[in-house]
Amino acid sequence: MIGANGAMQVGEITLATVSDRGFTPEELAERALSKILYAGKNSHPLIQEQAEVFKHQIRGVLVESMKQAIRSNHTTLANRFRDAGHPELVKLLEI
Repeated sequence: MIGANGAMQVGEITLATVSDRGFTPEELAERALSKILYAGKNSHPLIQEQAEVFKHQIRGVLVESMKQAIRSNHTTLANRFRDAGHPELVKLLEI
């Protein structure tokens, strides 16, 4: 996007960190939603309300999809551990 002064605007950069763990599906869904959907503070209240309802619905879809992706990846890793002769490592994937 080109700003009023002709300078290129890339957008905001947001940094998020966690300690001793990865991000949860819920945390990742919030980060994704902030990039996918935004209703400005100056938007009509009905538009803001619709955006929040839609955001809530999308949040559920994103979280469930991410949880399914994690389960699927754990299945793949468990099979690889077993095939490599390390079935004891499968226990590390249990949450």
